[in-house]
This record gives sequence, structure tokens and C-alpha cells, in this order.
Amino acid sequence: MKITESALKSLSSPESYARGYKLYQSNAVFDTFRQGDLLIGKCEGSSAPFYQIHVQLDEGGIQEASCTCPYDWGGYCKHIIALVLTYIHNPDTFIEQKNIEELLGQLDKGDLVHLITKMVDQSPDLYSWLQTAIPAVSAKSQPAQQRNKRKTEVSKTAYKRQIQSILRSLQGYRMSEAYWMMGGMVDQLNHVRDTAYDFLEAEDAQGALVILTTLLTEVGRSFEQFDDSDGELGGFFSELALPLVEAILSADLSKTERRNLFNELEPVIKELSAYGIDDLDVILAALNLGWSEEVLDDQEDYDYDETILTEAKLNILERQNRVEEYLKLCLEVGEYRRYILKQIELGEFEKAKEVAWKTLTQASDALVIAKALRDAGHLPDALRLAEKGLDLDGSKHALGAWLGPIEESQGQIDKAIQAYQVAFTSLPSLELYSILKKLSGANWENLRLILMQVLQVSHRTDVLVDVYLSEEEWDKAISIADKAGEWNYSLIQKVVDAVLPFRPDWVIQASRKQAEGLIAKTQSKYYAIAASWLAKMKQAYLASGRKEEWSSYLDELKNTYSRRPALQAELRKL
Repeated sequence: MKITESALKSLSSPESYARGYKLYQSNAVFDTFRQGDLLIGKCEGSSAPFYQIHVQLDEGGIQEASCTCPYDWGGYCKHIIALVLTYIHNPDTFIEQKNIEELLGQLDKGDLVHLITKMVDQSPDLYSWLQTAIPAVSAKSQPAQQRNKRKTEVSKTAYKRQIQSILRSLQGYRMSEAYWMMGGMVDQLNHVRDTAYDFLEAEDAQGALVILTTLLTEVGRSFEQFDDSDGELGGFFSELALPLVEAILSADLSKTERRNLFNELEPVIKELSAYGIDDLDVILAALNLGWSEEVLDDQEDYDYDETILTEAKLNILERQNRVEEYLKLCLEVGEYRRYILKQIELGEFEKAKEVAWKTLTQASDALVIAKALRDAGHLPDALRLAEKGLDLDGSKHALGAWLGPIEESQGQIDKAIQAYQVAFTSLPSLELYSILKKLSGANWENLRLILMQVLQVSHRTDVLVDVYLSEEEWDKAISIADKAGEWNYSLIQKVVDAVLPFRPDWVIQASRKQAEGLIAKTQSKYYAIAASWLAKMKQAYLASGRKEEWSSYLDELKNTYSRRPALQAELRKL
């Protein structure tokens, strides 16, 4: 188990790392504990008294980390960084604790019941959680063949009313208004569909079938009433196909039941097909074939997506814990990733690695399986597979960004550089550029030439500007900003803010062009933005000791646009 400051920087943005370092230095981290490879602590917060942090370590460094703060802008938050820095520099401040299993394992049933009772007395909301958690735990502890399938009476009438109410929610609005509200209506329909998924997970296929067929028929018959120019409702139908096929195949329908349902759904699906929604024929195929492929009589052949039918069967076999059938079908249809992940779950690591090494062709699959191997405690195998993944097809940014810090933590600097470079080539960023600069040492100039060529080919002018600004290549950054055009104001603003102390003349020129372009639009909504550019212009004038020139220019603006009161109000603030 090893984690370094260098690897931690690689896992966070420069801003987060700098803020986390300040928190560490100010002793903002407290109540620190360690349970084996798990670090637990609290950190002072800005919008809460403190945030709770968990960091799971392994031989590759940080395996996973979480914080109760709302940060979600990429990389680890400053609180996680502060906790890990505290551990790196002051590991003795982390008090050793037993994990939950060790702590509770010494208690007998009576002691556990007494302890949980006291916990519920202190936190009554815990009772509701126990009510839902205990049946789920009990069900999982039983072999699949011993579980009783749920037979919940689902009211088709109740769901029909609910769905019709959702569909009527746009009535009374003008067409233009209803168009913008379509997304909200589809979200409500998706919520009903998700309820059916809950029934499927509980092995109540009949309940799911009632909900899903009602959704298909009611929404299908109302489709022509809506303006689906953006395809939101069409997308809803496409996503309805898989769960409905799963429900059909799981429900163990008789041939007569399949035929009746076929006759009910076929007209709706044909009508939707006339509107260009062609993803639903697989539903009719599932009814026609059933699980055992005992075909219904006198039914026409449908052109359907066989991958959906296969995916449905695999989902059902996995849900029902029919492991051997599941693995066999995975191999038959070439679903190697699912096969490998299941073997890892079963602890059959040699079988998983053998198939992974022979069959994987996509870097994204290599990443998913490498993560699963790491989670299972097989880090060396995970690293070898991830390294192989760097030579596979597909986008490799996520794989390289995941592998780089682990290789770095292992002291494999050359391999870390290779992983980071692959990630950079796939999706350049200043963060990856800075990491590679830090790691490459004496070879930096050679590597820099390669990275700059990547940037030129990728047309990522925003990253190229970031690189030039970080290296204080002001004129090169300005050259890009000049070529960007007036529309790319965010890039121009970035360069203006960075070079103001060093190239005030250019800042004056660029800011004036932006401000006067906005004023020329003669719309008051642009005046505040124009004023913000004028404020930058003012800063540049003052920085170069030309206050009088600024005052003269501002007076000229005020005189020229004396009949625009909204603009005058903004100019007075300058």
C-alpha cells in the first residue's frame, strides 16, 4: 500500500490540490481513523461544519475515495486531498480501529438485537431502512431455486390512470409551450418504467409485464398528439424494448398467453413503426419465439435487433443466478466482457484472465475488467491487462488516466509516462501535460515536441492556450487568441486575464474590440458584458501608466452614446 504526493496530484486538478494542501497545512483535518487499508476522517467545510471522508487504499494507491461535499468537477475534492496529505505526512495521527465485521463478529445474536434496538431508539428513521434491508439480505442468502417468486397483484387500471394523467399533463398548453415541456413528461413516464424494473429485480415478471404493456399501449395510442421533433418520446419507446422483452421471457407465458399478448401489442407497434420508431419489433419476436423458441403459428417474420433479445436473456439468467447457462450463452454470443466479469465475481480468476487475454479488443473493456480485478485484490493482473489495453482499439483516455497514477505509485515511472501519454493523445489537457512534464525529467524536451504535435493535430486550441500560458509564452497565446475570432470570447478572456501585466497594449486592443462589438448590437442585455471588457481595458491602461488615455476614451464613449441610458448606467460604474 503506497501513495505519494506526486500520484495524488495526478488524481486531482491543480486548483483542488492547491486548496487541499492549504487545508492540510491549516490542520483542517480531524477525527482521523484507519481500518486496515481504509482511511476515515473529517475536514472543516465551507457550507457545512465538516465533511466526512473515506479513502480506500491498496497496493496501487487510492482505490476509491468519497466525500460528503458536493464537489463534482473532476478529480478528487480538496477535502480528500487534505486527508491523504495528512496520512502521507502524519500517519501516526490515524487511530487504528477494527472494521465493522471484526467489531460485531464477537457479539452473539442477543447482543446484536439489543445493540440494534438501542440504535433504532436513538435514530427512529433507521427502522424504515431495516424494514427494506432485512428482506433483501434474507433473499440474497437463499439459493436462487429456494426463493419464492413474488406474485403481487398489480392493478392495470391504476397504472392506466396514472399514465393517462401524465399524458394529459400537457393539455391546455400552446404547441410551442408543450414542446418545451416534453422532457418533463418523458421523465415521469421513465419513472413508471423504472418501477417495472423494480418488479423484475424482485423476480415478479407478471407485475412488470402489466406495467410495461400498459405503458406501451397507452403512450403508443397517444403518440400522434405530441410534437416529438427532438425524439424524446421516440427515445422512451426505444428504451422500453429491453425491459419488456425481459418481462415477456421471464413470465413463463403459455403459448395462448403469448398469442393473446401478441395480438394486443402488434397494432400499436405497427402504428409506431409508421412514425419511424422501428426498435419495437423485437417485442413481437420475443412473443413469437418465447424462451424455448416454440414459434407461434401463422406469424410473419419480423426484422428485429437480435442483440436486444440476447441481452434480455443474459440479464434474466444473471438475475436468476443460472450461472452455467449464463456463462455458456456469453461465450456463444461473444459477450466476453460479461463472461470475464462473472468469472471474477465467482473467484475464477485464471479462467477470467485466460479469456480476457485472448478476446479483448477494446480499451474500454480492458479498463472495466482491470478495475474488477483490482477490486478483487488482484492488482498485478489488473496492471498487466490495463497495459495491454493501451494497445487496443477505441478511446484510451480513461484507461490511461486510471493506469498512470497506479504505475506511478508502484514506482514504474516509464510505464506511468506511457499511460499518461496515451491518455493525453486521446484527450489532451493541461493537467496531463503538467504531469508528464513533472515525470519525464531530462527527457522533457523530446516528449514536449511529441505532445505539442498532438495538440496541433487535435485542434484543441483551448488546451494549447493553457499550455502556452502555463509556460509564460505570452505572444504564442496571443497569436491563437487573435486567430480565434470574436465569437470565442471565453478563450480571448482567458488570454486577456493572464497576459494583462505583461502585454497591456494587446489587452487594450482586444478588450476594446470585444466591448465595442457588443455595444454595436444596440441591445441593453449586452451592456453589462461590454462594461466587463471595458473594465479589463481600464486595468491595462492603468497598469501601463496611461490613466489619462483611459479617461479620454471613456469620456468619448459617454458622449457618443449619450442617448442610451442603460449603457450610460454601466459606464458610470467604471
